[in-house]
Amino acid sequence: MNIPRPGPKASTVAIFGVVAIVLLIIAWSRGGEYDEYYSIFLIAGDARPNWPIMPVTVATLRHFYHGHGTFLTIAHDLRHGDVHPPLYFWLLSLWRDLVGMGLVRMRDLSVLLTLVGLASLARIAARVGVSPLLTIVLTVLCYGFAYTGIVARNFALADTLSLTGVMLLLAADNRKDRVPALLGGVALGAACFSNYLASFTTIAALAWFAVANRRHAAQALTPALGAGVFIPAGAWFFLAQAGTRKGQFHPFFLPRALLDLTRDQAGALLGALPRYMPHPWSIVLEACLGLFAAFLVIVAIRSGLPLLAPRHRALIVSLILAPPIGLLALGAIFDNTPIEVRYVWLGLPYIGLILAAALRDRPRLAAVLMAVQLSAIIGLAIAPQTMQPAARTARSAAANSGPDTLVVVPFGNDGVGIPGPFIAAAPSRLLVQIIRTADAVHPAAMMRFHRIIIANITVDSSSRTLIPQVAALFKATSCWRRQAAPSDIIVFDNHCRGAT
Repeated sequence: MNIPRPGPKASTVAIFGVVAIVLLIIAWSRGGEYDEYYSIFLIAGDARPNWPIMPVTVATLRHFYHGHGTFLTIAHDLRHGDVHPPLYFWLLSLWRDLVGMGLVRMRDLSVLLTLVGLASLARIAARVGVSPLLTIVLTVLCYGFAYTGIVARNFALADTLSLTGVMLLLAADNRKDRVPALLGGVALGAACFSNYLASFTTIAALAWFAVANRRHAAQALTPALGAGVFIPAGAWFFLAQAGTRKGQFHPFFLPRALLDLTRDQAGALLGALPRYMPHPWSIVLEACLGLFAAFLVIVAIRSGLPLLAPRHRALIVSLILAPPIGLLALGAIFDNTPIEVRYVWLGLPYIGLILAAALRDRPRLAAVLMAVQLSAIIGLAIAPQTMQPAARTARSAAANSGPDTLVVVPFGNDGVGIPGPFIAAAPSRLLVQIIRTADAVHPAAMMRFHRIIIANITVDSSSRTLIPQVAALFKATSCWRRQAAPSDIIVFDNHCRGAT
């Protein structure tokens, strides 16, 4: 009996179904990220919540999450308090009105956008003669792509618009039809209005199209005109924000920047597996993955690039190189080092494409690569080493609290990234006090509590300074004695007879 094989359409549907399930599982599994709650508070109309300074129950703080900011409010708060353009946040606001509030629901928008972007990537792969399905699989399994594809931030929208823009430019290449060229430019410009870092791949794609179609000047410049629709608005936001976030990154030093870039580019491709291993095995694994990444680069250059037509080869190479070169240029201009795994995400689809071309006839090597990537993706979903601790700490504090317990939560650098996910994950009954400085804590005035729990969240400079200071205050008071507790909380019990 002959069993018919599934056709290309059935295989494509199956792959997209699996991808959707994987991304949704990751989105559901991970705790809240530092920046995600800025997205939530921003669209709720109160980007920097004015947390009360006295102890209150978590239930009384829930209203900060459920307001409704207008488009004008969102734009105003972004222009005066962040470093991002508004397009994604406007879309997120509409999405929240459609599906309701909640971190996982906010992340679902990113998952949906990622699937749309992968559909554009499949069209790109087919046009340049590479297997669309293998390209999709290798791209989704990139740690940096899967991560940026689920968080409630502007990465997925920028990636989707950028991929769609490139797809349209390829459709318009070497033709006199200016409509797809114009729409491609508009999509690339909109990507920049979602995340400024998309400017790197936008410039690369527009430059490629202009050079490739230089014999037809009007056609060559059409995408740039489309992208230019967003330039005035983008500049209006960027110029207001250009001087913000000083001190967020290390000063620029080229050797260190190159080392960081190499490490994070490899991590974006192969994941954070060394973090899951104890020392010294983590060092051994990191070295092995570094060698494997270098080997993949050689294979891609020797076997993948020659399979592409020269015209397409120039485009793909420029799109792979644009993000790292752009980050180095940005660092040199502003004297900082803005290099993280999530900042090189825009080049990952094209790395996936070139690897798909290179590994077409190397099934064993492809299987090894996918096994490594899959292990990293599983870690992305479940390993605490890759997650920020606020939600986990909230659960730990709740499990160790009882009657007359107060949980002290650090305000952090901005009052968003630490309290936001902590409060969201904490039970409504939990009594908390959000503190900006150690002066807000008076152990002698807290004698009515039988237990004080300090949320040991040290993910920014303010919290790293504040937590030891607060713990020292209680340690220096004879009535309060430190108790054994999980590492993410610091627990002091009141042992004075006069305590109520």
